[in-house]
Order: sequence, then structure tokens, then C-alpha cells
Amino acid sequence: MNIAIAGAGIAGGYLAGLLEQRGISPDVYDGREHATRCTCRSCGWGAPTGIGLYLADVGLDLDDYLIEPMSSMDFDGLVATTPLCTVHKPRLLQDLTKYARLKRQDLVPEKAEDYDIVVDATGIGRVLLPHCRSDLTLPTLQHRVIVESRGSERLGAGVYGNRIPGLGYLWIFPLGHDHYHVGIGGIGLLQHDTLLERFYRDASGQFSFTRQCGCHGLVRVASPYYSTPFSVRKTRSDGSPQVIIGVGESIGTVSPFTGEGIVYSLECARLLADSWPNPEDYTRSVLGRFAWMKKERETLDYLLSPEGKSGPRLRDRWRFFCNARRSGIGLPMLEAFKRMGSLSRWMEGPDV
Repeated sequence: MNIAIAGAGIAGGYLAGLLEQRGISPDVYDGREHATRCTCRSCGWGAPTGIGLYLADVGLDLDDYLIEPMSSMDFDGLVATTPLCTVHKPRLLQDLTKYARLKRQDLVPEKAEDYDIVVDATGIGRVLLPHCRSDLTLPTLQHRVIVESRGSERLGAGVYGNRIPGLGYLWIFPLGHDHYHVGIGGIGLLQHDTLLERFYRDASGQFSFTRQCGCHGLVRVASPYYSTPFSVRKTRSDGSPQVIIGVGESIGTVSPFTGEGIVYSLECARLLADSWPNPEDYTRSVLGRFAWMKKERETLDYLLSPEGKSGPRLRDRWRFFCNARRSGIGLPMLEAFKRMGSLSRWMEGPDV
């Protein structure tokens, strides 16, 4: 059986390693060129330290990629404990495919005919699967900056929903040696650059910022439920059957509230490897495991609707608290309920 994986990102690279351990050697295709200093798409490089368990499954050690723990983080003025950290994502992607048959080119339709099973791990592109049943994407802008303190205080990690209008937040993730990712993601925003420049001006009394690079991006926050179908069965030109199966962000395994996707892409790849090669079992597993993402997506839909202009409901605040608890963030329930109001704030008037 010939197998190809289109996309060598987190989900595709990890799946290749898992399949290799099962005696299956896929061809991995990735011809994408990102015009960024790190060669990666826009991403904060943040993840929970729990990804170490997933990496160990393919012989990798989190310590080899760990940049900096974010054991405490500022959430709109409230400092909370977290299990989060920043990881060297480019190095991790390289090592995930170190032993794979990696081809630095896109999997074109003519070449895809050679494979019995093709995995769509193309992320936001979802180039091999049909359109999602109800897609929703989050535009982002991220800068890599060097930060110098004008005093003794170091810029800390943080997530701020009260700095932007609409649905979204601003993030600050440390990359070591005074380097940071500072970014904004939000639905309904028109001028991400203006909002970032405003943040730099507001913080200029304490810190100076030297921009190294920047990139725009999109994150699929549709949830798996609204990203179906996960697979399609086709007939090739010679009459033989072919299955195309999606994994990771291509099928929406990203938290709609936070845009966090690294650990969920790893988990999704593991679900596919464990059910290989049964797409029906895999679909049931993914929908069951990530059912909570459907609820978060429905909260976003409500807040984007005319009824949502009045702000989040009790159930929406509860979902935000569950998200914080699931991520290991130490926000007390009442504070989480308050933060839901700022991290998902909707402001009347023109978009900024």
C-alpha cells in the first residue's frame, strides 16, 4: 500500500513518525515556502509542557526544543499560573521529519494518483479535502521583536483581550535572549498593524521594541464538527480506490477560543495512527475527543450574531472557564468569568 502525507507541519510530521513506528513508510510532501525569518507560518510557538509525552512517542525530548517556561502569565492584569512554554518550532518540525522520505515539493494531483491513501495535513489550506461544512478563520499578525527594558523590569508573557476591539486578543510570548513574539488575532479586525503599533506606543515608556520580522496568517477556528468531512473516497483513473484523510488544522483541531493548536494537532495525529486506516473509526474518535471545540465555536457564532452584541451568556463564560481549566491555567472561576468579558469583547462602531 502506497501512502503519502501532504504537509510536513506539526500534524503531518508527527503522523509520519508514528506510522514509521508501525512499519508504514509514507512519502511526505511539503513545498510550502513561508517568507519569514523562521520559515514557519505565523505562530506564537506556545504549547503546554504536556506535549513532551507526545514527543517521547517518536523518540524526541521536549528539553531539546524548550525555549522558556511561561509558568506565570498576565491575563488582562491578573497573573495566573500556567503549564505553558515556548518551543523552538522550526527545529521541532525539522526533527519530526528527520527520518521521513521528505520531498520538498507540493503533492500535485497527477502524483497523488500513485497513492492508495493520501493524508491532507495542509493546515489552513485544506487543499485535498472538500470545503468545510461551515468554515471560520481567524486573521493574525505577528512580529518577532527584540525588547529592551528602560528599567529593571523584564517584559513578561501575557494575553490581553482588553487591548483590541472585536473577538480576539494580543499575545506576548518570550523566545529567550530578549526576543519575543508579539501578535494579534481577532475576528472582525481590519487594521492589525495599527493595533500592534498602538501597543508599542503604550509600552514605550517601559520598553523599546525593535522589529525583526513579521507575518500575517489565518487560523482555522471552525472546530472539527464544522470542518467535516474528514475523509473522502475516490476512484483513480485506473479504476482503483483511493482514500483521502485529513489531520490537524485541516480538520479544525484548534481551540476556537484561543487559537491553540499544537498539542491538539499531535493528539489528532495519534488518533489517526491508532485507527489506521479506518476513516470512519477515526472520524468518530475525533468528534468525540474534541466535542468541546464545537461548543466553543457555537459561542463564537453567538457573539458574532446580532444577539451577541450584549456580551457573553452564562454558558459562554462557563465554557471559557472550562477552556482555562483544560489548559491548566490557574484562573479562579469568578476571575475566568470576568476575563471572558474582555477576551471576547464586542464593541459597537467601526472596526479598527
